[in-house]
Amino acid sequence: MVSPIANRLIPAEILTSSHYIFGQIKVIQSGLVGMLSDTTNSYLEINDASIAPIHKPSSVMNYTTQLYLVRSEVAAVCLSKREYMGLQGVMKGGFQRLFPYPVQISTRTYDISGIIEWSGRFEFSALLTEGTSHFIIISDATLTAPLFSEVKIESPVILINRSFLETLIVTKKSPTIPVGG
Repeated sequence: MVSPIANRLIPAEILTSSHYIFGQIKVIQSGLVGMLSDTTNSYLEINDASIAPIHKPSSVMNYTTQLYLVRSEVAAVCLSKREYMGLQGVMKGGFQRLFPYPVQISTRTYDISGIIEWSGRFEFSALLTEGTSHFIIISDATLTAPLFSEVKIESPVILINRSFLETLIVTKKSPTIPVGG
């Protein structure tokens, strides 16, 4: 007998180009990063969701017990705990030592500043193409929307859809990488 895959709910703030959504994402065993990278599914299911226009995130237009969201339209997912990413997000480095790179990122709508953890010398081309995840993990992050002053989110972790990425700046001196390591 096969036991059903356990679902759990993860609180998150989700941003598209035009909407701010707050709710609980229904996540399977692979965690949120695994779900966002799942090639067999193209949507997210959000429970207890409130949706507001991005220009006025405090003005909720609608509340629903269940909302479906096309995954490719998600620009960013803000989480209150790193553990909510699941094993793929927490165990990202494997046996490699990760180095923190302070970055500033811009998308069509948002500016994000925070830390990208990368093994070895930072390679922008690898960031865009490496792995199967469509989302980049930014730690200790702040998200703002220059055209919408009400939007400011500070979060331990923000996942950015790499197809929305426009620019990336490594803001400080790169970390010293030890020789042979």
